[in-house]
Amino acid sequence: MASPAAEALPFTDDILADILIRLPTLADFGCACASCPAFRRVITSPSFLRRLHALHAPLLLGFRSFFGFHPAEPPHPSAPVARAVAAAADFRFPFLPRPGYWLVRDARDGRFVLDRDEGRDDTFTTVAVCDPLFRRYVLLPPIPADMAATVQQPHLLNGERRCDIFLAPCSGEAAAAAGLTGSFTVVWMAQCPTKVLGFVFSSASQQWRAIPSRSWGDLNPYMNPVTERYSLLYRNYAYGRFYWYLSGFPNRSNLITLDMTRMEFSPINPPFNHRIEEFTTVELGDNRCGIFMFGSNQFYGAGDSVLHLFCAYMQNLDEGANKWVLENEILLPHPYRYGMLGVADGKLFLHTTEGGRSCISLDCKTSQFQTVQGMIHDGYRPLPALYVGYPPSLSLPTI
Repeated sequence: MASPAAEALPFTDDILADILIRLPTLADFGCACASCPAFRRVITSPSFLRRLHALHAPLLLGFRSFFGFHPAEPPHPSAPVARAVAAAADFRFPFLPRPGYWLVRDARDGRFVLDRDEGRDDTFTTVAVCDPLFRRYVLLPPIPADMAATVQQPHLLNGERRCDIFLAPCSGEAAAAAGLTGSFTVVWMAQCPTKVLGFVFSSASQQWRAIPSRSWGDLNPYMNPVTERYSLLYRNYAYGRFYWYLSGFPNRSNLITLDMTRMEFSPINPPFNHRIEEFTTVELGDNRCGIFMFGSNQFYGAGDSVLHLFCAYMQNLDEGANKWVLENEILLPHPYRYGMLGVADGKLFLHTTEGGRSCISLDCKTSQFQTVQGMIHDGYRPLPALYVGYPPSLSLPTI
């Protein structure tokens, strides 16, 4: 029997949707779902959830390490949602095809990309994109033979693979244009002795596309044109570009980007007179890209730990330009050696193994620190990608 509240509602679903979409928080949508079947029917419809996701950013829920999913814990505001997702999803991925060992390579927008080499090839592996909440997956087609032939003697990257595989953000506009709510993009990259090259797979076209290769000498004229090991470190993303630190050790290093619109690699100059090491990019608004870097004293153990935030307008980050401006200098709360985990929900997440393993967040706007419980535990370092998402009842399949 329908509840009296549901029977008394004199509105169509369209009118209800226009009223309910004005609720201010994700928690309010959850309460509305629980209070009335008509509200729940409208809120959980795919069309409404797409509108909701466009207005409300996903929540930080935790990390998926090699040992499973580690949710945020109280007093973190996302802890209740993190527990619900941990109970509803299966981060062990038993629904992927067997046999074979699947290795997690990246996570973004509720999706994971994994691969398995089946004991035959650690370069051209079988790649799967999956959704652990809805237990769905897609196997990607092999890279075409003519493209694969351009990959020559790739360097070993992580002790197990000679390729890097990661997910690229897919804008809501691009997904709508393709008519797909679960569209995704996968990037495959290899670092060869003389060049870097890559391929991009689009779920919309179901095809691989080659990214023109660039020689190491083109990307950094100060480094040896023939490398003996991998040179790209600390992958980050902002405003349609991926960023890496290109090590030219013992010579000068710099940054390179992969522009996903133009499909090309290019170098950019780092902040002037500042040593490049670990860094994280952040979107600051108004088309300004920010880069967090540790102060030079971070690496020599001298004095307090300092975090520098440099910013530049995207139009100024062309080859040869150097328009980075020091916007903020932040004293870290403890004189420990920190590592960067990434940016989510407008916050930079840092971890340290000194003084007990812990995680802290830095609000990119207010520069306020907060201790984050859970997610970081002894015995492992989590994956670079943070896991973000929505409550299970407000989630859409990503595959």
